[in-house]
Amino acid sequence: MTCIDGYRAPVSDAWTMLQRRKRASGGTPVVTFVDLARDERTELSAVSLENAAAKIANALREEFDTEPGTVIGLHLPPHWQRSAWCAGAWTAGCIVAPGSTDADLIVASSDLAAGLVGGRQDVAVVSLHPFGLPLTDALPDGAFDVTIPVRQQPDAYLFDSPQPGYAALTIGDSRLTQAEAFERAAERARDWGLARGGTLLVPEALDVIDSWLAVLAVPLAVDASVVLLAGGAPSAALRDRERATATAEVRR
Repeated sequence: MTCIDGYRAPVSDAWTMLQRRKRASGGTPVVTFVDLARDERTELSAVSLENAAAKIANALREEFDTEPGTVIGLHLPPHWQRSAWCAGAWTAGCIVAPGSTDADLIVASSDLAAGLVGGRQDVAVVSLHPFGLPLTDALPDGAFDVTIPVRQQPDAYLFDSPQPGYAALTIGDSRLTQAEAFERAAERARDWGLARGGTLLVPEALDVIDSWLAVLAVPLAVDASVVLLAGGAPSAALRDRERATATAEVRR
């Protein structure tokens, strides 16, 4: 276990950690997404994130016939939807492979979908609307809006819970289990000075693995909150407004 300011990170699987966070402080934010260029702000509490994880995980198992070990190529920017889809994929026991085009299932934002169609499978397109509303723009052939299949799922997860030893994240030569992802996230939180109950400001420019750990594993590992920033650089005013206590930085 990794100890942070006297707090022992409760490393387990993603679904268990989401439930633990929901019981402890269900209404407090886990993930906040701020797009300065679009003047957008979306906040996900533990209750909201667990609900999103359950719906996505149910859809993955029921609609897309995934099972533990299925590889999902996620093509999503640092956004609250990246947090939700990591939570859903890990709850279903799937492996997140950022940027993979050779995965069992390809999931992408609408701006990236056009460059991914034409392969051996259709592309599931995720809405980046602030409230996750269905897409309104036409999609290219070979792409479909995944919003409705997800929204139609029950709020409770219906399948077996994942195990801490399930593979969770694969990037290049790095492959982490769910437990290892949370351990690594706790270490990075310590490096960034993020304590329990604090708020981490996460800029767009970040190392790839850190960028994926920051959207979900970091706040769950240390009972903290993250603010995912897009469309601009962190400022003193933003830090004050979001009550940030630490900022994620590129490895040196």
